[in-house]
Amino acid sequence: MAGAGRLLKDSDKIVFGEFWTAKQRQGHPIHHTVSYRASFKPELPSFFMREFLKKKNRVVYDPFGGRGTTAIQANIEGHVAVHNDIHPLSIFLASARQYVPKLEDLEKKLNSLDLDKEVEDDPFDVNLLPFFHPRTLREIKNLKLLMAEDQSVEMKFISLIALSRLHGHSTGFFSVYTFPQVSIPPEAQAKNNIKRGQSPEYRPIKPRIYQKMKRDLALPIPPFYHEFSKNNLYSLNSANSVPDIESESVDLIVTSPPFLDKVDYEGDNWLRHWFLDIKKSKDRKLSIFSNLNDWNEFIRSTLKESARVLKKGSYMVMEVGEVKKGNSILYLDEDVVRMAEGTGLVWNKTYVHTQSFTKLSNCWQVSNNEKGTNSNRCVVLRKVL
Repeated sequence: MAGAGRLLKDSDKIVFGEFWTAKQRQGHPIHHTVSYRASFKPELPSFFMREFLKKKNRVVYDPFGGRGTTAIQANIEGHVAVHNDIHPLSIFLASARQYVPKLEDLEKKLNSLDLDKEVEDDPFDVNLLPFFHPRTLREIKNLKLLMAEDQSVEMKFISLIALSRLHGHSTGFFSVYTFPQVSIPPEAQAKNNIKRGQSPEYRPIKPRIYQKMKRDLALPIPPFYHEFSKNNLYSLNSANSVPDIESESVDLIVTSPPFLDKVDYEGDNWLRHWFLDIKKSKDRKLSIFSNLNDWNEFIRSTLKESARVLKKGSYMVMEVGEVKKGNSILYLDEDVVRMAEGTGLVWNKTYVHTQSFTKLSNCWQVSNNEKGTNSNRCVVLRKVL
């Protein structure tokens, strides 16, 4: 059982402290272009890059890439990134920031877009009208059509910004008031509209896109960013089988796997999937586990694959937190240490980064030492074989 007797609690390999700031949004604004549930702060991968990489131009890999935090921070710090995820949305979020255009080029492209053309009605519109005014929806649908035709880096970045503005809780979003991190069902939004006495008003999307771009690019990208990002690899695979990556080619892995039954990535992102034309696939099985044994087996196979791609002597950092299941707290760091046995990776150290919950965590009704993830437990493994 996870955490049975806290077998590792007395080990001198476990260190506690605040290793990076608990403050929000301290990293480069480009990290916060778009929200994504269950993502970690850029300060986490930054800490371990500085801890374990003594030279620039190393290869940093995240097998559970999420919104691309590790990849972007690697480029910011002068390293090449490998970003893998089984979720196509994740690949878009990361690769759309592989090249960050200049604001003046983005403004020129945005102003050139004709978003006022008449578009055909679609039966799916009934799911969208609880969120968007019909005229706003027309502009969004026109943008979608243009996205399919224009593959320029400027258009891809504008698409990313538009994705981040689709729905939220302020007038800076395209939608009426709704939850920003999760696309709630249309029926739930319709009920919320009645409860709040609201209906979607027209919100032109161009000025909202521009204002968000302006904020996100308020700080310049490091001058060497694109020198490294041009060599990035974006891989759409399960973390336990990534044939795109050569053996012994990675200098550092920093990642965080999905926890036990915490996030429904498909359901939570249905509006974003519609916007990007991401179709449901029977072959795409996102890693969501409610059974600890199944989670452990998946982690073991992921560690084996990670050992394959790591250079000998290099490190893997896996952030797993702690999760409450029923009346028990599962310390998943212990399971990771056990699952590493026989994989070619050995336990080096565990960093327990402690901090108070953020505003977002409180929004999810997560309290310290009660439920959810209330500390970053980063297991450091070293490849020895």
